[in-house]
Amino acid sequence: MTHFSLFSRGLAAGAALIVLFSPSSYAVEQAPEAPPVDARAWILMDYASGKVLAEGNADEKLDPASLTKLMTSYVVGQALKAGKIHLTDTVTVGKDAWATGNPALRGSSLMFLKPGDQVSVADLNKGVIIQSGNDASIAIADFVAGSQDSFVSLMNSYSQKLGLTNTTFKTVHGLDAPGQFSTARDMALLGKALIHDVPDEYAIHKEKEFTFNKIRQPNRNRLL
Repeated sequence: MTHFSLFSRGLAAGAALIVLFSPSSYAVEQAPEAPPVDARAWILMDYASGKVLAEGNADEKLDPASLTKLMTSYVVGQALKAGKIHLTDTVTVGKDAWATGNPALRGSSLMFLKPGDQVSVADLNKGVIIQSGNDASIAIADFVAGSQDSFVSLMNSYSQKLGLTNTTFKTVHGLDAPGQFSTARDMALLGKALIHDVPDEYAIHKEKEFTFNKIRQPNRNRLL
C-alpha cells in the first residue's frame, strides 16, 4: 500500500481504542476516531487495487510545488525505458540551469550545477529525485526534449494519458507559475503510475542521500 499526501508534513498513524470494563456489564468497544491530518488536501490510496481508503479535499486544485518533479521523473523514466536516453549519457549543463544566472532558481533547492559541467543522466536524475534540484530538472529537461517548454508539453501529454484531469504543468521543477495546478488524487494516480510503469525510476526515490561535487544532501522525503 502506498499513500501520497499533498502539502503534508506527515500523516499521523494510529488511533486510540478504549475498552471499558465494569462489574455489571460486558466490555464495550468504541470505534477509533480518525487521526487529524495536517494537510489542506490529502489522500490514502491502495496501490494494488487503486481503492481510496481515506481522503480530504482530494480534488481541490492546488499548486503542486516540488511534487511536480514526480512527473519530471516519470517523463525521464519513460525516455530511459524507451532507449531514447541512457543513464551513461553525458549532459552539458547550460546557463539556464545555473542558479547564479537564473534569478528564478535563487534560494531554491539545488544540485549546485554550473554552466559547462559535464554530468551523467544518472547523476542528474538523482539530483532531481533525491535533492529536488531545480537546476537538475532544467538540465535534464533540456537534454530529453531540447527545451523546458518542450519537456512541459511531454509532461502534460502524459497527464492526459494517465487521466490526470485536474492537473496542468507549466514548469519542469514546480516553482510558482500562473496556471500550474494539481490535486491530491491526481498526484496519487501519478505515483501509482510511476511505481507500475517505470519501476527502475521509482526505485531511486527510496535512496536516502546523494552526493554530487562533494556536496552531500539528504532525500527531501522526510519519511525515509
